[in-house]
Amino acid sequence: MITLLIKRILVIQFVLFSILYSQGTNSFNFLQMSIGSRAQGMGNAFTAIPADINSIYFNPANIALAMRPNIMFFHGQMYEQIAVENLTAVYPRFHNLTLSFALSYLHLPEIEKYDIDPLSSEPLAAGKFQVYDFVPQIGIGYNINPDFSIGLQIKYLQERIDDITASGVAFDFGALYQIPIDYLTIGASIQNLGPKISFEKAKEHLPLTYRLGMAYQLSAYMVTFAFDGVKTLGEEWQFYPGLEVELMNSLSLRAGYQFQNDIGPGYHVGLGFKFLDNYAINYVYSPYGILGSTHKAEFNFSFKKETAKAESYRSTVPEKKYNPSEIITAETRNISYFLPVPTGLTVSKIEDQLILTWDKIDVPDPQYYVYVELEGKAKVVRITKEPVTENKYTFNPTVDEIHLRFFVSFVKDNKESELSRPLEVKYKK
Repeated sequence: MITLLIKRILVIQFVLFSILYSQGTNSFNFLQMSIGSRAQGMGNAFTAIPADINSIYFNPANIALAMRPNIMFFHGQMYEQIAVENLTAVYPRFHNLTLSFALSYLHLPEIEKYDIDPLSSEPLAAGKFQVYDFVPQIGIGYNINPDFSIGLQIKYLQERIDDITASGVAFDFGALYQIPIDYLTIGASIQNLGPKISFEKAKEHLPLTYRLGMAYQLSAYMVTFAFDGVKTLGEEWQFYPGLEVELMNSLSLRAGYQFQNDIGPGYHVGLGFKFLDNYAINYVYSPYGILGSTHKAEFNFSFKKETAKAESYRSTVPEKKYNPSEIITAETRNISYFLPVPTGLTVSKIEDQLILTWDKIDVPDPQYYVYVELEGKAKVVRITKEPVTENKYTFNPTVDEIHLRFFVSFVKDNKESELSRPLEVKYKK
């Protein structure tokens, strides 16, 4: 009986600690512990940040804009020897869907439990027990059109405290909209939607959470502003502003703040470093007053997807021989999400030529790449081997009838912006 009593006291202490950390009043408060150092460096204002792998923990729709397969390894070291480990993977352009998969694991060192000797009243070691949370999840993101994306995630939940285990299922839904104002996105998501969880004989709610966010990129200055409003079941609204500044296309400085924070000063600071095109390291520091400080870091690796077939490429460009090694697809681009995106694409026909034009980006000596999506191929390939220096491109069809979508990107220091909104062109000689 005494062993059971001590176990219950430890359980209560752990649950209280979880509530303190997440400010929650529900079960599985681990779900409110954010994953991803870039997002936490921006104060968890990430509901409207597109494409980043961290996004699946804030809005599953955001990954629909991802261009490359990506893997993230995340480690969070908290106080009292609590740690979070995470593996996340994103695979875009799978039959027009973006797929995600993740494993998250919160754990503590094994905890000693004791019994009391009925004769001497001295404590007797009675072994150890474990405390952990484990959450595997899968998700999809889909672009309904170039401006609007949706996403869904399914999560299996398991929490264990000694020999007491609770499990359940939860769902996340999200949407992301790129409104006509350039570089401004808004997002919304519902997280942890699911039935009550049975913990022994008690049934408890999941931490159902509503998120609204907006993000604005000052592309010319490589700065991103973000702001989120978050409402969790049984709690007040929380507001998170965040800021990211990128320097030299490799170093990022981040800061965020949590209003109505009951633990610590409420600020987060982080930095990131990109190198060798495919790699990134992100770190965040967060103080929590008397509980101590937390340190969290992630390592990201992105892959270049296979290039398009040369036959598809040659079918839409002027007569010229191309080797497969010369074919460049949209997935292989070296993207910076802070560069300005070309706008105002139009096309005119002069004899048998199509003249593609767009608004000039107001910087010295701007350069652009032109891309085309092949009808029925779901492949976007680049049709300018070298950057063009004018906001105009002449396209010479080699067939009598075509139906294509054109895109343009801005180029600076071997980095490219996101693709412009598509211009659909139907042509017949």
